[in-house]
Amino acid sequence: MQRFFLVAVSLLSAILLSFAARAELPVIQPAGQGTGLGPYLELLEDPEGQLTLEDIRAGAGGDQWIRPGTKVPGFGYTGSTYWARLMLPSAPANDDDFLLEISYPVLDRVIVHVFQGGERVSHFQLGDRMPYHERPVDHPNLIFPVTLAQDQPTEVYLQVTSSSSVQIPLTLWRSNDLITKTFEQGSLWALFYGALLVLGIYNLLIYMAVRERSYLYYVLYVMSMASLTAAIRGVSFRAFWPNNPCWNEIVPALCLSSMVIAPTLFTSSFLQVGNARPRLDKALHILALVGGFTAIGAFLLPYGTIMVITILAAATVIVVCFTTGVLRWKDGFHAARYYNIAWTFMLGGGLILALNKLGFLPRNGFTENAAQAGTLIEVLLLSFAMANRMNWERRQREEAQRQAAEVQKQLLNSQIEMNRQLDEKVRERTEALEDANEKLLTLSTTDELTQLKNRRYFDQAFRTEYQRAYREKTPVAVMMLDIDHFKQLNDTHGHQFGDICLQEVAKTIRGSVRRPPDLPARYGGEEFVVVLPNTDLNGALTVAESIRNAVSGLTVTSGNLSVRMTVSIGVASETPEDNRHGADLLLKAADKQLYRAKEEGRNRVRGSHSQVA
Repeated sequence: MQRFFLVAVSLLSAILLSFAARAELPVIQPAGQGTGLGPYLELLEDPEGQLTLEDIRAGAGGDQWIRPGTKVPGFGYTGSTYWARLMLPSAPANDDDFLLEISYPVLDRVIVHVFQGGERVSHFQLGDRMPYHERPVDHPNLIFPVTLAQDQPTEVYLQVTSSSSVQIPLTLWRSNDLITKTFEQGSLWALFYGALLVLGIYNLLIYMAVRERSYLYYVLYVMSMASLTAAIRGVSFRAFWPNNPCWNEIVPALCLSSMVIAPTLFTSSFLQVGNARPRLDKALHILALVGGFTAIGAFLLPYGTIMVITILAAATVIVVCFTTGVLRWKDGFHAARYYNIAWTFMLGGGLILALNKLGFLPRNGFTENAAQAGTLIEVLLLSFAMANRMNWERRQREEAQRQAAEVQKQLLNSQIEMNRQLDEKVRERTEALEDANEKLLTLSTTDELTQLKNRRYFDQAFRTEYQRAYREKTPVAVMMLDIDHFKQLNDTHGHQFGDICLQEVAKTIRGSVRRPPDLPARYGGEEFVVVLPNTDLNGALTVAESIRNAVSGLTVTSGNLSVRMTVSIGVASETPEDNRHGADLLLKAADKQLYRAKEEGRNRVRGSHSQVA
């Protein structure tokens, strides 16, 4: 009996203490104002996420329930489930329809239970893991209706699970008051998005005009900031993918990764870091590469993990970019001053946001909007900085042009006098130069020993003649000539006598080819080549035979030496059908016939119609 009495007393004491702890109810603010409920929330961490509503109402957690007393309870990135309970007072007279707003739309899942008189009167499921159309109220924030009883308090239980930073900014609103507040905030945010959009389009147009990469990186940065803000505030979910909640965990990480990539590349380009500090420039590009990896990680890693990594990377980028600006200012770079002023605002706002999301600073209007305000001021100042740099560069160009004009004016008079003097010398030398050019052209295309055209001239002339024959569908013939046993002659009588033999053979060939279009040339060594336009195989064989006869009747005499020579000749002719490779094939065919003539005993002519025969 005594033991039962002690248990009853203990249970009654616990109930009284719990009642006393929860006896303080929020005071509903007058019309036009929301009632902040953060200080009245009791919170319980459920690390394993195994507690049920029945467990909570049965007293689970005991003295582990805490009342932080802050306007916005926050726990940073955690894998735990959090239970929150709240007692709402009875409704004021003729005023019982209210809305409860959680102004943090990135929470994954929020399950709401509303009790009156021990009975559950309503139940809602909200969060960015659920399709948008399932929300009880069409609003980017998480909002659900609550009808307060006239004669008793209303008990609200929230079960919050999220891979993002866990924050519970809970406010009680009258419907009209929430509409007014939404309109006012929407107007401010519209101005914010509009300003970023205008700045982005303006600088994109400048980039398209001047092709300066700094403007492109700036546009990427501005658009990333606008996209990140829209995603965090739930605007993108409502507007672009209401039926695909999975994007709510990908897009913020992608936008934040872009805010790692764009500022580093912008800083490197705008401050021209690579020219003055190559190691620092390399560090900036490494950070940009980290941003690329976090962007890929947005599709592969858990949301909480990738967001913590990306936020830390973004905070590092802010510090590194600001440090880079300071160092470039110290280097005397003209644009660094405005850059640092602009980045100071981003540094402050970004660090405040990072500390807020990591749970080190409370969530309030200042910490939530510091990054946006700092960013808006920053992008305005950066746009001014780029315009200032453009003006500075324009002034530098104008000054350089002015100085160049001064120098040019001084040089002009000297130039006029020099030109007058040079004109006479030019006129005197022009004729001499023309004569020299003509002689030089002749020398460059003529074989010095034989005075026939050289191979360089032949290659060009032969292809030109072949193309003409192809267009006009007329035959063209080519013959390859080789002095028989010329190496033996050289070895026996010496190269000087050999040169005399080459000269005599060249004269003989030139005398045997009489038509103006025909082209004899020295092909190399003891080889000669002749092109015969408008000549079929029979005509070419006739010419070749006359050359062979003329050479075989030739006696070359020098001093006591007297030698008779013969030549072997290969002939090929065709009417061209292939303008791409036909010239080479025709020449190869003549060369093949030359080898045939040599193999059959030398001092003879052999020919063929076929290019490959």
